[in-house]
Amino acid sequence: MTEDNRPPPGRRRVILHVDADAFFCQVERRRNPQLAGCPALAVQQHQDVIAADAGAKSAGVTKRMPPADARAILRRVGGALVHVHTTSGQRVSYRPYLAASHELHGLLASAELAKDLSGDGFNGVAVEKASIDEAYVQLPTGSDLRVDGARCADVIRDVVKARLGMVVSVGVAHNKLLSKLASAAAKPDGRRVISSREDIADLLASTPAHRLPGCGGAMAQKIRAALGPDARVADLAKLTESALRSELGANPSTARDVRARSRGECDDPVRRGRNLNKSVGVHTSLALTPRRMYGVSPGVSASGGRPGMFEPLGCRETGRLDSLLRAMASDLAGRVMDLAHAEKRWPRTMTVSLILVLGRSENGDGEEVRCSKRGPFPDRGPVGKTSGNGSSSPDADGETETGKAAHATAEALTRGLIANRGDALVAKVSITAGEFRASAGSGGGGGFASFLSERAGEGTAREPAPVDDATVDGINAENVNEDEDEDEDEDE
Repeated sequence: MTEDNRPPPGRRRVILHVDADAFFCQVERRRNPQLAGCPALAVQQHQDVIAADAGAKSAGVTKRMPPADARAILRRVGGALVHVHTTSGQRVSYRPYLAASHELHGLLASAELAKDLSGDGFNGVAVEKASIDEAYVQLPTGSDLRVDGARCADVIRDVVKARLGMVVSVGVAHNKLLSKLASAAAKPDGRRVISSREDIADLLASTPAHRLPGCGGAMAQKIRAALGPDARVADLAKLTESALRSELGANPSTARDVRARSRGECDDPVRRGRNLNKSVGVHTSLALTPRRMYGVSPGVSASGGRPGMFEPLGCRETGRLDSLLRAMASDLAGRVMDLAHAEKRWPRTMTVSLILVLGRSENGDGEEVRCSKRGPFPDRGPVGKTSGNGSSSPDADGETETGKAAHATAEALTRGLIANRGDALVAKVSITAGEFRASAGSGGGGGFASFLSERAGEGTAREPAPVDDATVDGINAENVNEDEDEDEDEDE
């Protein structure tokens, strides 16, 4: 359930954008004490660098850089490159990062933090989860942007650091767009308050145009081609809608949106409450031709193939396929149990989906067939308490009873899908848990929203106006980017 907090006429909001600096790197430092004093750290997944902290970026490491290049740079400055977390079966697992994300967002939405932030008459605050490591916090009616915004930003930064050992940067402004750009400008480990026309002009003049939300990817390439590699958001603001359509190939609606954002305009509401997951899935994309992994940790393999290799997986290779299903089912069960802790809900169904390639030629071409099969998700088994390193005790990364049952269900569903498929290759495997329902013993949600609703009553928040290919809580683990509009040289 969510509630939009749009501005009444004549009112200005005070919105904080909270963003964890180099989130994946911070999680790795928490998991491995030996990295505590490392001056520069980057995280790779197979053949890509997916995260780099401020020290690594200042040395020249960028996202999507080949790991061998990043490792050479980091060695020169005494830094380190670590592989993203893998399970005991050597499959990439995002569970530690999701666990850390739950900790962060749980704290931001907690009654404890509400009390730390509260002053006389403090009510009407709204908190919205924006991504795995980002959130928006809207302060109540009557808050002063400079005074209350700056104070609350410092409180949040101090509390997150003290309780989670995590560094966040905070941007403060009167809308979501400017607060997000301000938090990026505040990195690393800082806060920036945008309270005047001059502040807005300075922020837009210093922010690269391709970092404007909605202007990444293909649009960023068009912006660089039209305005040059050093174009700023303020340069976009100088273009008319007609020029945006002609220069960037934008349709009328996109041109209007880009023009408004380039001037710092945004009336998107902060949505109070939690958007509960409708489904949770794990997905693995597989190679159709043999390929070597470069710069990976010793022993890391994909889908049960040789260490250091991506190897095709055929439907007849039941041993390898079963190993993959076991690892994926264990991963899925862990995530489902994490949600059971956080949301007191349990899925009713499991769906296995496959993409198969028939009649493959030497270059991997062939007929693509998509198929899926659904069955009941296993009943809830023992659920241990999730710890800060992302494991669930007492089973820490191993198969829980739920994981074993989920594996058996996934195996049975898969057998029905690959029967009589002959020499077809498996291009992708997805296992999804869906139709979540309240589990036994579930109660009220609590947290920041309920705390504030108890104090403020209804209506007070109507105040002024994101392996192995794992997708859950808005993350795609095959092509990780902590913010899809973030550029490689930004401290995330």
